[in-house]
Amino acid sequence: ALYQSWVLDSERNILAILEDLPSLNPPIDHLCELLPRLQARYYSIASSSKVHATSIHICAVVIEYTTKTGRVFKGVATNWLKNKEVTDNGHKHTVPMYVRRSQFRLPFKPSNPIIMIGPGTGIAPFMGFIQERAWQKEQGKEVGETILYFGCRHKNEDFLYQQELEEFERAGVLTQLNVAFSRDQEQK
Repeated sequence: ALYQSWVLDSERNILAILEDLPSLNPPIDHLCELLPRLQARYYSIASSSKVHATSIHICAVVIEYTTKTGRVFKGVATNWLKNKEVTDNGHKHTVPMYVRRSQFRLPFKPSNPIIMIGPGTGIAPFMGFIQERAWQKEQGKEVGETILYFGCRHKNEDFLYQQELEEFERAGVLTQLNVAFSRDQEQK
């Protein structure tokens, strides 16, 4: 119970434990054995390769919050990505990545209708689908109904790609944009 309360519930990592208990002096080799190996981070691609042939867009929430002990916790991958800025000379930073093949794709015939359901950040792969449907439409192809259901907690905080989605709806690329915000009213 004490471990649960003092370590887990208070979100203390190994460094925080060593800071809060300065009498602990583990040998460095023992400490290195305890450190967890960073796992690869997987993100859904949020762009169409037909529209963005030389770049990949991802949708990721930058993790940064204050723990119960008053420490600022920052997600490793999302903060590293956030700090990749365009340089003064206009060159973009590159990011090492691996792209896994997926069976999650649009129907072969653009005229087939699609219904997409994106709860919160589940919107990412659908942005690529919608971009590709817009591209197909620009190429003069007949594009079937394209319906999106999008849900998140707060419209002002979590409505990812709001402007782009509303523009796709105005342009007729999205046949229907259905949104739900579970925490913007009293009842969930």
